[in-house]
Amino acid sequence: MGNEFIVHTGSVIKEYLEEIGMSTNECAKRLGVSENDLSNLLSGKSRLTEEMALNLEKIFKGIPASYWLNYDRKYQEYQDNEVIHSKTYKTEDLNKLSKRFRFNTVFNGLDWNLTKQASEMLKLLKIDNFEQFDTVYSKLNVDFMEDGGETEAIAIWLNLAREEVEIQNKDLSGKEFSKEKLIESLGKFKSLSLNNDYESSLKSARKLLNRLGIYLVFLNAIENSKVRGALTTYKEKPAIFLSGRFKTHDHVWFALMHEIGHLIKHYIPNEPIVTLENELEDLKPNTDKKEEEANEFARDFFIDKSEYKKFVESRKFDEHSIYEFANAQSVLPGIVLARLQHDGYVSFDKLNHLKKR
Repeated sequence: MGNEFIVHTGSVIKEYLEEIGMSTNECAKRLGVSENDLSNLLSGKSRLTEEMALNLEKIFKGIPASYWLNYDRKYQEYQDNEVIHSKTYKTEDLNKLSKRFRFNTVFNGLDWNLTKQASEMLKLLKIDNFEQFDTVYSKLNVDFMEDGGETEAIAIWLNLAREEVEIQNKDLSGKEFSKEKLIESLGKFKSLSLNNDYESSLKSARKLLNRLGIYLVFLNAIENSKVRGALTTYKEKPAIFLSGRFKTHDHVWFALMHEIGHLIKHYIPNEPIVTLENELEDLKPNTDKKEEEANEFARDFFIDKSEYKKFVESRKFDEHSIYEFANAQSVLPGIVLARLQHDGYVSFDKLNHLKKR
């Protein structure tokens, strides 16, 4: 096998899983690891252990554990012999790059030296050297930095989320995205949001989006990215990335519908739209027209504008009235409370037990 054909072990395992039609959830159970640990293995962020190899032997009949261990060893040897694409950096420069590009966060738990980490970061960002970063990611700096997010952190998060697309989603080959079909399905999303089981409702949302030719990825935000979500393109299909910041049902569902609003109103293939945090909490008016339009879409999706006006005019914002109005709007009370808090009718320290975490 020539070095030019060596891919990380997780990539090979993923191909075998697809061939036998086994989900990553089922594979994780059989390997005795969490889905997150399996995700790290399949994306090449962690190494294969001997115990995993022995369990793989039970999953893929006829392929001994020694095959996986030998392949992983050969891949690691290949990686150790690699050099940074087009430039060698001094130790002093590597230390600065490590801080700027958050090597400790991205490569936490991996026994890699700074040279190896720098090489992997270049691959992740899809650039040949770090001097290219400002030019390649200049659009992020122009469009999305007004609220204080760091370009490096956002770029890293976007690319990490991109690596998760095929791990978290079904193969969408043959599925064509149609804006009209998405609009026709909006009522289904509202029904799904009524499920107060946070994880279950979002898994159902991903299945529905996949059927509509849209990817959905959840990935924790990188420190100082201040990112809540993004709409981008992956393999000619729309892809929604969510960071799950603040981890309450109302925040995450609002963020999802915000990105769906972008998809309906503003989507241009291969032109990413990044949404920073504080859409619900920040009382300042949003000066970005696209962001405000997406906010308005999400607000009106959950709560009828005219009915909400009548409700706030009543000035009754106790638990009973919120539950009653939420039932009338077919939404969870936490979503009504979040809207009232955002609009200044209820303080942010009141009635938060209505929100599902």
